[in-house]
Amino acid sequence: MIYQFKVTLKDVGVPVWRKLQVDSETTFECFHYIILAAFDWLGYHLHEFEIRKSNGIRFSNTSIGQKENAPLTESSPYLLQLRKTLAHPEDYGLPRFFHEEDERLSDWFKEEKDRALYTYDCGDDWEHEIILEKILDSDPNASYPLCTKAKNDTPLEDSRRDLLNNQFDLTHPNGKELAQAINDTFKSEGWEKVFLDRDEFV
Repeated sequence: MIYQFKVTLKDVGVPVWRKLQVDSETTFECFHYIILAAFDWLGYHLHEFEIRKSNGIRFSNTSIGQKENAPLTESSPYLLQLRKTLAHPEDYGLPRFFHEEDERLSDWFKEEKDRALYTYDCGDDWEHEIILEKILDSDPNASYPLCTKAKNDTPLEDSRRDLLNNQFDLTHPNGKELAQAINDTFKSEGWEKVFLDRDEFV
């Protein structure tokens, strides 16, 4: 199955979003790269997914990220023992952390309107709201991931202060041009790694 997401960068003054079609069996690790490419982030900073709604049920204290960046509480023997003992530790307000290379989108996005929050760069806190808009059959003539629509530019890396001081304008007049540029990246060989090395962003 194919998931159509609307991914919106929050609190940047103008609407900045991408509509992305992604295979439902994609790992969260690969989805991280997809979001990086779609929003022109370079991948220099930490990131994390937080599940907000799954199978129509609201969630809290449930995060997905890199193994090496697991929360400090993961190393607490007391909390680890409680997690092993309790069938549903989240019911007791205990945080749950999953490794992004082990989790697939279909594990958490079960029905339309399920959602998550993706945070890139814990300093600037670029928060992206992810909403599952549609569950589609795969098109044999399409290549995934696919950006179907896009609106406005993304801020530069490490530019939260400049953005707050109105140092630049994120408006972009041509959403089709933006989407095409994103799809050109997706079609390039080894894009997950190659797009991080683009000279114009260094």
